[in-house]
Amino acid sequence: MKKDLYMSVSKKTRALISRQEGLDVDFKMTVRGLEATDLVAFANSDRGGTILLGVGEIEDEQTMQKGRIIGCSIGDKERLFILSKAESCVPPVELNIIIENYARRPFYRVEIPPGKDKPYCTAAGTYKIRGDGRTNTLLPGRLLSLFIEKQSEVFFQRFREATKELGKSMQSSNSLFQEELQEVFRKIINMEYYVENRLDNILEGVENAESLSVESICSSESTIVGMNRIKERIELLEKSMEKIDKKLELLLQKVEEKNC
Repeated sequence: MKKDLYMSVSKKTRALISRQEGLDVDFKMTVRGLEATDLVAFANSDRGGTILLGVGEIEDEQTMQKGRIIGCSIGDKERLFILSKAESCVPPVELNIIIENYARRPFYRVEIPPGKDKPYCTAAGTYKIRGDGRTNTLLPGRLLSLFIEKQSEVFFQRFREATKELGKSMQSSNSLFQEELQEVFRKIINMEYYVENRLDNILEGVENAESLSVESICSSESTIVGMNRIKERIELLEKSMEKIDKKLELLLQKVEEKNC
């Protein structure tokens, strides 16, 4: 069971505040300083991250930045504020809220794991990802690549599960096989519909994204690289679908032979 209340400062937080903000940690002086963009940025990243609410930045003797515990209000109102920010994201971002240093200057440690339903955006359609100590805009190439990579994994996982059930059904009865076969086609159609809708949402968000212009899109090397990756993934998906079609034909042939 995970601990969600520390009377002092945890070992993990001590390590985080001993250095400056980075890929995996962000400091906020107040709870109200938390934005939905902060949450989607960590959810879209590969490793997720931690946001410390009630922690500021100072410079040490070597002029290196590190965290300083300021403390913040702790209560239901603040907790609901954090949860409402997570719920406002599309899809909602999962997080874990921990209270630390409760006996002295309490503050919140908000843990955001890497999201399972990438890409995430704000209610306004803004897509962000965590960079080195900052929150960056997700450019179209990287955004679409992220989406296709995740959805292709989901699709083939569901298809493998469905075909596995098909094999079991063939051993029991032909009628069950027919039902499972229909279920496979239903999942394929639903996945196609889901992918199309998510892509439409992504494109709409890209059009409304702040600090993004036609010139920057055209000239961005990362966008070109991202689009080439998308093309390669689509080609791989097409080849995989051809293999799936062949497997389905073989299954249908077996059913016909069984009926004969």
